[in-house]
Amino acid sequence: MINFVFENLEKLENFTNCPDVNRSGIKRFATSPITQLMVYGPRGQENKATSAQDIIPQHYMICSGVNHHPDNWAGTHLAFRNEVQNGFSYLSQQYLKDLREHRAMLLLDQSLEGYQTTWLWEYFHTECKTYGINPKAIIYVTGNLLCKDQYKEWADSHNIVDRMNVLPYAHFEEDVHFISKEMKLDLTVEKHLQYKKENADKIKTYNCLQKRLRAHRIWFYVHLYKENLLEHGLVSMNPYSFTLAYFEGRNPDQNLCDEANKLLPLLVHGKHNTDLDDNYYIRRILDTVCLDSWVSVVSEASFGDQDHTLFLSEKVFKPIACLHPFIVVGNKGSLKKLRDMGYRTFEGFIDESYDELSTFERFDAITDAIKQIHSIQNKAAWYESMKDILIHNYNTFQKNSSRENSACVELKNHYNEYFNL
Repeated sequence: MINFVFENLEKLENFTNCPDVNRSGIKRFATSPITQLMVYGPRGQENKATSAQDIIPQHYMICSGVNHHPDNWAGTHLAFRNEVQNGFSYLSQQYLKDLREHRAMLLLDQSLEGYQTTWLWEYFHTECKTYGINPKAIIYVTGNLLCKDQYKEWADSHNIVDRMNVLPYAHFEEDVHFISKEMKLDLTVEKHLQYKKENADKIKTYNCLQKRLRAHRIWFYVHLYKENLLEHGLVSMNPYSFTLAYFEGRNPDQNLCDEANKLLPLLVHGKHNTDLDDNYYIRRILDTVCLDSWVSVVSEASFGDQDHTLFLSEKVFKPIACLHPFIVVGNKGSLKKLRDMGYRTFEGFIDESYDELSTFERFDAITDAIKQIHSIQNKAAWYESMKDILIHNYNTFQKNSSRENSACVELKNHYNEYFNL
């Protein structure tokens, strides 16, 4: 059993004395997604949540979610440059005392994002030294699925003996599963084929939903425009400025960029995607978009090699829930990571060589893959031939989401080991 302690038990929050709000309007510190799962999830009865105002257990974990990029939550050391207080400075005296005396652990959870930065590991170790905390008491959970190897490489190169526990966590797999159950999603390969047969004239080759403007999404949209693929897809995209398109040291062709921008906004099924807050769009599965297209082109939150991350958001699990084939406009190695998680991808039906290419080569290879799919004459037969993969992925999605995930298991094991339980 893990004892969790919170300053605000109702919201499962710590760092409640921090007044900072990010430019997006979201608080700097919030509820930890993995902690919420371990308190309120199907196995929540195995753990205990206590208010910091009550009698604190002999050993316990202090947890907080951290929002956005480390630049937004880390604090003065290296990032904010004295714009706000350091995050560790908001730890109460009781928390600090217990962390120093081996009675408490501190978990910071960035599992809603996959951001990585070169100074992050140094930041954590510097703060541990400043506040007299053994790094073994620190747990960092992140959506960057490369984090464990990256931290080991850094720690090895700096001869670090006492090390944090760094946990990669694909939070959105289970989150999308919950949403699919809540909305009673009930698609099958047969339902897809029947619908597509009855609505043959309206079915597009692909769908590609792009809401929040990011440089790599502008680049990809311009690629779709250049290759005359927009008319063959259900594409959402919002107007952008050319300056926002600067990406990994390059700008796209400005003439193409400006021409493509004149078409915006592009709406899917006539609906704007900026009317409500981001959480609304994250927590919905557009099964009608999958029904009205043959393949989902998943525009992930992160793409470039210089991001030094591999992040799988809710976007990639939604087509799996809808029994839809997919292409991932995401980090290099995204398909390999999905295969590591038990999923099958679509090599032999879709040219997936893009998955191991460098940033700008990946843009070209993905648009080529879409063109190849568009050229298929009998797309119904092509889709039906992937039935075994689609069902396997759906079943894997169900299985993975119904058992305790590896991050929670590792977290419990680390807790027990640290406190010699």
